[in-house]
Amino acid sequence: MGTKNTYNNYQFYETPALTKYLEEQSIKGYSFCGAVGEFLDVLKFSHVEDKKSKSFTILRKRLDKNIDEKIQIMKTNSQIIYENNVYVVFANNSEADKELESILKKQNALQAVSVKKSVEFISILLIISVISVVLNLLWSQNTNLVLNSLNVGVCISLIINFMIYFIGDLHDYFSGKAVTTDGKIIFNDRSKLKDMLFRIGDVLKFAILLVSIFLSIKVVLQASDPAVTVNVVKMWSIFCIVGFTSRIKFQKSYISLLFIEVFLITIGAI
Repeated sequence: MGTKNTYNNYQFYETPALTKYLEEQSIKGYSFCGAVGEFLDVLKFSHVEDKKSKSFTILRKRLDKNIDEKIQIMKTNSQIIYENNVYVVFANNSEADKELESILKKQNALQAVSVKKSVEFISILLIISVISVVLNLLWSQNTNLVLNSLNVGVCISLIINFMIYFIGDLHDYFSGKAVTTDGKIIFNDRSKLKDMLFRIGDVLKFAILLVSIFLSIKVVLQASDPAVTVNVVKMWSIFCIVGFTSRIKFQKSYISLLFIEVFLITIGAI
């Protein structure tokens, strides 16, 4: 019996799509058996000989008191595959359950993203980003050129990284992979293009982090200036603090990249 681990880049509003992914893996002979991370960051699968389609239910805790009560009841009647402080994954053993369907419908509604608010929020962040980048490029005449270039370079890279993910969501939205109800959107499936773009985004995100760390160390060593060191430390402090708080606020969402970038480029110039 073999095992495999898969990095999970499904966003918090893609729970139905993630459920479908687990079921598709079971058809390929890989049965979901656990996960690592608060938001199921790494999925664990065990290889089985019989390639039977299995049905799963992924429920988010602390979204609604009524749902939490029903989760406790389900624990006594259903097989739990995995559970942590945020999610619980059940194996469905029976045919369609009307009560379970109502729970999933309510959960999806609570996790759905408002289209109008999302567009407004992203637009505001992008406008602030563009204005701040331009101001930082003009401001570079009176500050350390290398340090400013590093800051602007990281911010532009984060914007590009964000756009790769965003284009993937837009593609699936217009190709019918998403369901919109009462102005809110949730994805029931994921196309191959979106999956590829999200994988590219994951690699780029990791590359940005590594290259930024390397260049930061290089700038500090070459400058040999306490003021430059202080500014580099300030830049990374903003990155870490805003990154941590945005993960709490936006849960598992790539919107945090744009949020980090806005704070990095605006506060970093002060």
